[in-house]
Amino acid sequence: MPTASHPVPLHLRATTTFLVLLLLASAPRPAATASTDRAALLAFRAALAAPSRAALSSWHGPLSPSWLGVSLHPAAAPAPASVAELALGNLNLTGALPAAPLALLRRLRALDLSANALSGELPCSLPRSLVSLDLSRNALSGAVPTCLPSSLPALRTLNLSANSLRLPLSPRLSFPARLAALDLSRNAISGAVPPRIVADPDASALLLLDLSHNRFSGEIPTGITAIRSLQGLFLADNQLSGEIPPGIGNLTYLQVLDLSNNHLSGAVPAGLAGCFQLLYLRLGGNRLSGALRPELDALDSLKVLDLSNNNISEEIPLPLAGCRSLEVVDLSGNEVTGELSSAVAKWLSLRFLSLAGNQLSGQLPDWMFSFPLLQWLDLSGNKFVGFIPDGGFNVSAVLSGGGGQGIPSEGLLPPQLFVSASVDTVSWQLDLGYNLQTTTGIDLSRNELRGEIPEGLVAMKGLEYLNLSCNYLAGQIPAGLGGMGRLHTLDFSHNGLSGQVPPGIATMAELEVLNLSYNSLSGPLPTSKFPGALAGNPGICTGEGCTGDARVPEGKVEGSNHHGWLGGWHGENGWVSLGAFCISTMTSFYVSLATLLCSPKARNFVFRPVQVEY
Repeated sequence: MPTASHPVPLHLRATTTFLVLLLLASAPRPAATASTDRAALLAFRAALAAPSRAALSSWHGPLSPSWLGVSLHPAAAPAPASVAELALGNLNLTGALPAAPLALLRRLRALDLSANALSGELPCSLPRSLVSLDLSRNALSGAVPTCLPSSLPALRTLNLSANSLRLPLSPRLSFPARLAALDLSRNAISGAVPPRIVADPDASALLLLDLSHNRFSGEIPTGITAIRSLQGLFLADNQLSGEIPPGIGNLTYLQVLDLSNNHLSGAVPAGLAGCFQLLYLRLGGNRLSGALRPELDALDSLKVLDLSNNNISEEIPLPLAGCRSLEVVDLSGNEVTGELSSAVAKWLSLRFLSLAGNQLSGQLPDWMFSFPLLQWLDLSGNKFVGFIPDGGFNVSAVLSGGGGQGIPSEGLLPPQLFVSASVDTVSWQLDLGYNLQTTTGIDLSRNELRGEIPEGLVAMKGLEYLNLSCNYLAGQIPAGLGGMGRLHTLDFSHNGLSGQVPPGIATMAELEVLNLSYNSLSGPLPTSKFPGALAGNPGICTGEGCTGDARVPEGKVEGSNHHGWLGGWHGENGWVSLGAFCISTMTSFYVSLATLLCSPKARNFVFRPVQVEY
């Protein structure tokens, strides 16, 4: 266990390190000896702050694989054992990166110093034998030096993510063809993306390029589309502009493309169909326009399609029915029009579908709830009309609460999607996966739906979120609502629902958010857990003497929903009557005042002297 101690003065640490290095330099060195590597590691430890040295307290005695984080090459005569890997992640090591001692580990292949607190700039004097270098999640600053690639000719994977690198990358920065993975994500690197990130694109072995979550600006360089070996390209969360390069289809091995949250414009290029191995396509949060390309039906392996928050218009093309592997589709926040395409019905593997905030119209199709793996459905903020279809509710094991997938979810709102990628250093292939963090729910709010709430909808025991607000729904709330034991958010507000509030609501232990306001509900309030949840329902009885026979006040038409979600402000006994009273009072006051000021007779009458009689 690390122990706290007083830090050693900087000049003493420097003197200690210098003496160790001087001894190493003066000692005879065969190829690579155990004593040399041992001395180099001790010099490395001496260069760290005192608490960091305490974390490496196992480094004593002869060089041994029992030393914390040290892996050795097997001894083979005449060469003794030497250090092969150094894995010292998450030890809270502080100070500058001790490059000089590390450079003496001449057979070191892997160096992992991730998740520490190392600071300073990146050196160019690390062991040339390094194949893997992970300095992620530290506090390194400055820039990526142009000398780094040439100083590490054997490097296959480089991870500098989650540091404090801020300076622009040099346009001359170019990595050797052997590099398989480059991760510079989650820094604050500004400027343009280098035009040739690898020296020879045709001979490149680069599988993963991650420059996401930085401050890169300008256009996506066309040189990236020449790296045909790429399987994962992450440029999300930057300030990139211009159009997506039409040559993107040249990346025939590409499996994930994430350009989300930039300033990209223009149409979705038809050339994307050339990336026929694509599994994850994320272009959300840009300024893309035009129609969805029917050519995208060639992406029959696509699992994730995210085009949210763009300016995509026109209808969902029928050929997209060919994308039968789709599991996550997010087209929310666009200008998609027309009725819900039957192409959607072919996406039988759907887990998540969001078409919110578009201009879709027509009636909801009968197959809307028939996806067997569906977990989240959001059709809010459109122009759907008609009735909520009463069928197919029990098809999804997740929504119905049955099967192994019916366990409570993490309940994240809004839903979040995380795509992960790493390079397998044995097979040198890209390992991909995604994590969908969302509650289980349905959102049909802000449409023009009418009729009653189907009994089948409230029979979905797996639902955790249900929002039908701001429609024209009428009739009574189904009595089976109290059986939705996992529901934590329920919003039926701004409709024309009538009748009594189901008493089963009081027994819903998981319910955290309830909104039944601005309807025509009546009867006693079943619970006091949610104050304000029934505002705008004049028939609700809440005091002493409350009975189950409470009725809607006279003058309020039960079930009327002529004004939709504004219905709670309309009626003879509502706020309109109060407003009329106020207007009438103010008018009378000002008319009387004007008469008083303009008529001498009125003034003499009002202000005549009072005669006192004895």
